[in-house]
Amino acid sequence: MEMSADLIKQNHNLLKTCISYEVLQKKPIFHSYKNFCKTVGQDAMEYRDFEFWYYRFYHGEHDFDYDRSVDPEPKTLMDMPVKLMHKIGEYLDPVERAFLRSMNHAIKNVADSFPPVFEKIEITLHDTSKYWNFDNHNFSSYNKSFMHLTSVLKQPNLQVNHLSLQLFDETLNRDNLLPIPLSSKSVLISGRTTNQVVQFLSAITPGYLESICIDRLYLREGENFGMIYETDQFKQAKSVEFQSCWTSFNVEDLVHFRHLKSFKCFLTSENTFEDVPRIRDIIFTFEELESCELDYHAVSDGLLIRVFAVALEAEIPIGPLKEGESLTITHRYQIPESNECLQFKITEKNKYSCLVNIVKIR
Repeated sequence: MEMSADLIKQNHNLLKTCISYEVLQKKPIFHSYKNFCKTVGQDAMEYRDFEFWYYRFYHGEHDFDYDRSVDPEPKTLMDMPVKLMHKIGEYLDPVERAFLRSMNHAIKNVADSFPPVFEKIEITLHDTSKYWNFDNHNFSSYNKSFMHLTSVLKQPNLQVNHLSLQLFDETLNRDNLLPIPLSSKSVLISGRTTNQVVQFLSAITPGYLESICIDRLYLREGENFGMIYETDQFKQAKSVEFQSCWTSFNVEDLVHFRHLKSFKCFLTSENTFEDVPRIRDIIFTFEELESCELDYHAVSDGLLIRVFAVALEAEIPIGPLKEGESLTITHRYQIPESNECLQFKITEKNKYSCLVNIVKIR
């Protein structure tokens, strides 16, 4: 069979006979081309030449000796007017334009004239696999190359409303994934170490980034939250959320949230009677604050929510709870020498924790 294929490739009339045979099969042209290459070899004929003879035979023109040199030079993509390229670009989404811009420099300039804007980009990276979603486009890869992923992320002026990074590979280098700064309104980062979280957080354009959510983070020896506090991204954010129970703060840490409009975090206390008034007195000084949520944990001799309420000087409701109902306590604290107040809503979770929602009323 190899000898037969070599003989066919050396004889142009035999090649055309094979193409004529494919036409008679009445299958789509690309399917026919794949079958043709499988029969005589991948290097037997370029697709554009196959296409030329295929359609000649399809239209009943069976002259094998037709001289193609008399035909005008075939048009290429680069012969297309730039205005028409721009018109086509308008109908492509950012992912399609990213692949288009890799073709050549002229097309790259056309693709880059459309600022890529995404609603959501979600990326999950393991040591042996990658999964990513650009709006409605889903992709996966099982090799170490970032080429297809970064072809989209390195587009100039890329903007996204929400970026999600699930990082399960501890050895991952930020420059492999985010080679240039990325502008995102909000970001969720799930990392293995604080160093890794800070590294990827620092790749997001500060000032443009408004909301930060950090998940599944736990401190290792030599690491601390100060690494996050010191980033320009944290300092210029408007909203911050720490989702993991492994990421628990002390009362002293609250001062780092004073510039935020809202925040959520886990808070651990060793002395509720001392710490609750301190929490209140720290938070009411936050000029930008609109609301916050504290998942409060402490060891208590009694039900923690009641101890918290007593420390806050809040009134505890009397009477039985309905089946399945959690104890909820509300309390309003008037800020001294101000018309503003803090509205507390404290909800029981279990004996050692309660959820504290605080709203600053102006």
